Amino acid sequence: MGVQERLTLEAVSAHTVIATEHLHRYEFAAGLCEGDRVLDLACGSGYGSRILRQRAVAVTAVDNDAATIDMARETIGREADVTFEAADATEYLRSRAVDDFDAIVCFEGIEHLPDPERALDELRRFAEAGAKVIISLPNSRAFDEKNEFHVTNYGFEGAMRAFDRFPDRVVLYQFLAEGSLIRAEAGTRELEARIELESHGEPQYANHFICCANCGDSFAASGRMELTAAPLHNSYVLHLERSVREMWQTNAKLARQKLGVHDSAAATLVTRYEELQHRLEQAEAEVELIKAWYDAPRYHLVDKVRKVLLATGVHGLLKRLLRLGSRLR
Repeated sequence: MGVQERLTLEAVSAHTVIATEHLHRYEFAAGLCEGDRVLDLACGSGYGSRILRQRAVAVTAVDNDAATIDMARETIGREADVTFEAADATEYLRSRAVDDFDAIVCFEGIEHLPDPERALDELRRFAEAGAKVIISLPNSRAFDEKNEFHVTNYGFEGAMRAFDRFPDRVVLYQFLAEGSLIRAEAGTRELEARIELESHGEPQYANHFICCANCGDSFAASGRMELTAAPLHNSYVLHLERSVREMWQTNAKLARQKLGVHDSAAATLVTRYEELQHRLEQAEAEVELIKAWYDAPRYHLVDKVRKVLLATGVHGLLKRLLRLGSRLR
């Protein structure tokens, strides 16, 4: 499966898990960089730089891909007053004085560098001078992620060693999560959101590790939910269930008409054959998911599972099909 390493402005606007988790990190960092001069290192298409600029006094965004930077200048640069520069991340850090920036944000960048230790040491230089440093690393080892663009695959222990060099640090863990949302109708005054954690998750199996140096030592749990998928899924599956129910009834009726009342055994055989066909389709869908587990990055896997569910209505639908088949028999 292909790996999407640079989220385009179009991709980050889509209702996907990968878009949600990337936006969430930048929104979280923006809250820590209020009024700061911020460096967005490994900025990609610049969508995160735009988010940072909403709270920062100035944002300089750096990426090594010149074409991506040119596009970012023409889009985000004009719209959000962000300065974009094409440069190698490590060399850029080495060329700047420690008082040039109040904060440095580097999300999903270190693992791409040929010498991550040099880049981390340069970031430590800024942190030791008092700058805020906020970096994230993907938990590639825990999920056995195969990514041709990653030079270093970090796991829990490797990430903690990388973070150990930073003074006054706090390590946070980003998880992909499911939950329930209760809210009022649009336009109704809503109070401040509250997150109730049923489980804090295992740090070793977080999707991403986030290190915050010189950002204080008090952090509230933060969530970002994508609501588009659930309503679409609910209405689609309900419609699909009704359609399947009608199909079963029609098939059973046609079978009885064609084979006759006295050939009820044959009609039952046809019905059971159709049931086996549905079970086979379910098994094939599960095989596809299992195959995806071994070769897909974690966020692509979650999106693939969701797409399969939307397309097939697997969960709950199979049980309903079996119950309907039993009644028809």
